[in-house]
Amino acid sequence: MNRSVSMTVLIVDDEVPLLKNLRGFLTSLEGRFHVLTATSAEEGLQTLEQDEPVDVLLTDVRLPGMDGIELVRRARSRRPRLPVVVMSAFGNASVKRRAHAEGALRFLEKPVDLNDLREVLEQVTGAEPGWSGTVGGLDIFDVTQLLAMSGRSLAVRVTFGRRSGMLRFRDGQLVHAAAGRLVGEEAFFEMARWTAGTFEEMPESGEASPEPTIQLPLSQLMIEAARRRDEAKREASERSSPATGDASGGDTKPAVPGPAARQRRDRHDTEEERHMAIKDHLQEFTGIEGFKAAAVFTAQGEMLESETVGKYDIKSVGMFANNALLNAQKATDQMGVGRGNLMQIRAPQASIMMRCLNEATDFAANKEGKAHFHTVIVMDPEGNMGMAAMILDKVVGKIADELR
Repeated sequence: MNRSVSMTVLIVDDEVPLLKNLRGFLTSLEGRFHVLTATSAEEGLQTLEQDEPVDVLLTDVRLPGMDGIELVRRARSRRPRLPVVVMSAFGNASVKRRAHAEGALRFLEKPVDLNDLREVLEQVTGAEPGWSGTVGGLDIFDVTQLLAMSGRSLAVRVTFGRRSGMLRFRDGQLVHAAAGRLVGEEAFFEMARWTAGTFEEMPESGEASPEPTIQLPLSQLMIEAARRRDEAKREASERSSPATGDASGGDTKPAVPGPAARQRRDRHDTEEERHMAIKDHLQEFTGIEGFKAAAVFTAQGEMLESETVGKYDIKSVGMFANNALLNAQKATDQMGVGRGNLMQIRAPQASIMMRCLNEATDFAANKEGKAHFHTVIVMDPEGNMGMAAMILDKVVGKIADELR
């Protein structure tokens, strides 16, 4: 091999035109990349077993025969320090940014942006190794999504210090979780609070799989787990920021704000900074497959910020969303089923999701210090609506911090 080449990349994908496109692009970059290709995981493993060095593995998740998840596991057992980049259509901008920052498993969205590909491959040359089996850089949310993408039936052991748990998937669906005495959804919520640990695939026991203990769809399960984890973090932050007083028994001084509170206060220094922060949060939607547009509106229909990837007059949706959500909340209130806060409308060329967050007691009112706003997402009808709903709940919480 020409030693002037800085990096050897093994690309594994069963789409031959994509392989040719990626190889052509990388080999055109002034000799910086030497490219090997394989159209199956089995062929990719054969390449890794040869003497020629491989610096980075770039693989799709869904492959004929052995899938990309199993390829990564076997590749890492043979070459523990091999960085890994996973291509996938499931797209999640916040996961990708965190993965890049932590030097863990990298994600590239399909269709692959060639400039993103070059940037990620250049990053891994000086980064820590790829998928080492830890869930510190990638948390259990990311691991769960990755395994669900594979569509496999398998069980995974998660270990955190002296604690351990187990996740079981059936055809890519999470159907069972266990952690200590907890089983089902409560066990998953518990493991979602673990901030580090390891995971490993458990060998098949030959016994019949237990009855499912998880009934919630994965998107709803992860939304609730994220809410509980964030709530626990807030409580811990409040406990770590006690009020200080005069030892002589004088007046107690105001509590020192924790890091999260200081961060929110700093973001509110100017209206421009607050709008920029909201804009950043909306960009988390752009990695979702089928995303078209998103915007945040006041309860009166005034648009605060938007993010679009096409020509959509999303501003005109604001007043409609205000009226539609208000009427829906009145209806659910009269039905005695609680305050409705989410509406979805399907059209031939788009699906529109509208979400109201009003922290005031009266759903039709505003209250000082309480967030009240509407978030609207426009998606392709065939887009990943489950992922959009999951990200929507997270983003709404972040925007509420900006607007309180």
